[in-house]
Order: sequence, then structure tokens, then C-alpha cells
Amino acid sequence: MLRILVRKEIVSHILSLRFTVTFTLFIVLVFSSMYVMVSNYKQDEAEYYARARASQDHLNNILSEEDQDRVWGRLFRDEGRDCEVPVAALSWLGQGLQPAQPAAVNLKGRNTRSVDRGLTRNPLLGLFHVPDFVYVVNTALSLLAILFMFDAVCGEKEAGTLRLVLSNSVPRHQVLLGKWIGGYIVLVIPFLVSVAGGLIFAWARGVLEPNADTAIRVLALTGIACLYIAAFFNLGLFISTTTKRPATSLLVCLLVWVTCIVVIPNLGPVAARILKPTPSRKGIEAAKQAVDREINLRSQRLTLTSGELSYGDKIQRQREELDDERNRRKRELDRYFRRSQKEQLDLARTLGRASPSASWVYSAVALAGTGPDAFESFRTGRESAAKRFTEYYRGMREQANRTGWRNRPKVILDEIPSFRASFPDMAHAVTAALNDILVLAILNVVFFMLAFTFFLRYDVR
Repeated sequence: MLRILVRKEIVSHILSLRFTVTFTLFIVLVFSSMYVMVSNYKQDEAEYYARARASQDHLNNILSEEDQDRVWGRLFRDEGRDCEVPVAALSWLGQGLQPAQPAAVNLKGRNTRSVDRGLTRNPLLGLFHVPDFVYVVNTALSLLAILFMFDAVCGEKEAGTLRLVLSNSVPRHQVLLGKWIGGYIVLVIPFLVSVAGGLIFAWARGVLEPNADTAIRVLALTGIACLYIAAFFNLGLFISTTTKRPATSLLVCLLVWVTCIVVIPNLGPVAARILKPTPSRKGIEAAKQAVDREINLRSQRLTLTSGELSYGDKIQRQREELDDERNRRKRELDRYFRRSQKEQLDLARTLGRASPSASWVYSAVALAGTGPDAFESFRTGRESAAKRFTEYYRGMREQANRTGWRNRPKVILDEIPSFRASFPDMAHAVTAALNDILVLAILNVVFFMLAFTFFLRYDVR
């Protein structure tokens, strides 16, 4: 009996105009998204290699100077070393936080700065959302999924076919299960066909690397997308069992979709900012400056309070202890700032998980290597590179103080520290996405059980 019901649902959906429109939109939206993003990725990759070659040539030009004083001035004080930030291998599927990363990191002896990539990009890209695969699934495909089932029960009730089916000895749970299986098969097959076509195009353009890591990430991303579409599919089925007319069900579905896609994901960070406020960066820098002033004042008073000579060993040791205290207190301020940011981020993600949309985006960008973990890895790598470059500069200065500045050591290319970007590996990405995958699975079960409960009491008259 279940097989007959599933076949009936599949045939009725395939012969309807809704299936033709859905299939066409899936093909157009998914393939167009991958076409645009693959082309954009190829351009970003070409710009990255061009910048890397230009930076290497520029560094070689600095080191080719015969005057070491000029080399030191250009490398450590004026120009520094530019280290390009690569693009994630799967950023063409979901850009995530990658646009927030700079095009390059400039390392100098006393400070480090980021090279803004906005100066080399089309400014309209910041005005409109980039239509990557994650965005298309999040908005357009979720809308198609919920509209695909908005009249699954109430539409048949109004047409009278539901009463005719249940007048036979057919259990209600089999009727609902047949609607779910048949409808989801008809919905997910066009999606998988469009994704397969987009991936074949990406492979033909050379951006889809044929290795195990990429294959697992892409398959996992596709599976989560199917789970996400199923969540709105079940949500539409549930709303259909709570209404009597298709027009009412349609309005409720649109209201719920707007709430899930627009309201909850954007309200989460705002609510987290209010509930878990973080100190401003300027406030942290002001606190660090206050520490510097305090330590400098205490250092100046050492000779007055101890009666020792300002260049004595005892005074020198006390100054070193003060410098250690300065660095420790600054590190504590940085840790406090990062801890506050992390608590706010975790709260925002927790609040956003009330919607399937946020869970889909978080899990998708984690697998694509462009999520918060990847951004934190970039920031950590940037700070590590800046610290190593500063230590290298101080070591060269100390060596020049010992040998004399006229005979300062020569700067060697292989010894100069650089920034090396790293992305979370597959195991870390899957672990980061696991909680959101679990949330999507739970929401699917909850929505279907609600639909099942209401359908058992549904009045088909």
C-alpha cells in the first residue's frame, strides 16, 4: 500500500506545473551560481599569484641593494615584506568570512598592517550579496522546498481527494509517509542533478581538485544541503496539516520562511551583542597605553628609590622585570578581549540555531574552509608572523649593537619570517559542523513528528 501511495505522489508531482518550474529553477539557480563563483574564484586565484610574484620581485629588489643601511631602512622601517593571503580551495561554494580577510599582510620591524582587498575589487560586490552555493540554497531553494509542500494536505482536503483516499482502509500514517517520500524524491532529484552539473563544470574549469579531502567535503556539503531542504520540506508539510485552506497555508509558509531566513539569523548577533557586550578595541589599546605609562614611570623612579646607578646590573634586572610585567599585562588584556569576543560569538551562534538557516550556513562554511574557525586561524597566523618578524628584527639589532652598526649583519632571504596561511583540516571542519548537522537532523524529526501528530487529528470533511 505504501508503494502505491508513493507512486501516486510522484506521478501527481511530475505531471504538475510545479515540478517543471522547480526543476527549471534548480538548474538555473545552482548552475548559474557555480558558474559565477567559479569564474570569480579563477580571477581571485590569478590575482593572488600575480601579487605573490610582484611581492617576491619587490623583496628581491630590496635585498639587491648593496648598502645595508638602505636595505634595513626599506625592509624594517619603510616598506616591509608583503605576504599574500590565499583563497580557500572551496570558497567558490561558500565565501563565508573570506571577504573580511585582507589581500596581504605587510610585516615590518615595529608594526604589522593588512592590505585592503577592497581597493582591487568591484565595489558593487560589497553592495549586493555574492550568490554562492550556500546563499542560493539558504534562500531560494529553501523557499522552493517550503512552497513545494504548502498544500500537500489542505490542498487535497479542499479538492476532496484526501477524503476519498481515507474512505478506504488506508492508515493515516501511511498516507502521510507516502506524501513525504514521494514529494521529497521529486524535490531532491532535480537538486542533485543541478549540483552534479555544477560540479562537473567546476571540475572542467580546474577548480575542483580530485582528491579524497575535497570529495568528502563536497559530498558532506551536498548531504547537509539535502538535510536543510528537508527541514523546510517538513516545515511546509507541518503547516499544511494545521490549516484548512491552501491560501492560508501559503501566507503562513511565507511568514515562517521570512522569520527563519531573515529575522532569526540576523537577530542572533544583535541580541548577543546586547547580552554579552565586548570591550572596544580602542578601549583595550587605551588600557595598554596606561600600562606603558605606569611601567615607564616606575622604571624612571628605580634610580631614585634604590640609590643605584642607572646603568648598574641591579637596575637593569629590575627594568627587565618591569618589561616582563608590561608584556604579561598586555597579553592578559588581549586574552580578555579575545575571550569576550568568543563568548559573544558562541552566544550568537547558539541563538541563531533556532533557525535551520543559521545551522546550514555555519556547517557549510565550516566544510568550505571559510567559517569563523578559518578566520581565527588567519588571525592567529598573522599575529604569529608579526611576532616572529619583530623578534627577527630585534635579534638583528642586537647583533648590530655587538658588531657595530657600520658592520651590521646582512639580511638573508631565507631567514626573513613570513606569513603562512593555514586552513582547518577535514577532521576539524567536520567537527566544527557536527553540532549544526545535529540541529538540522533534530529539526527535521521535530517538524515531521508535528506534522504526523496534527495529521492524525486532521478533519478531512
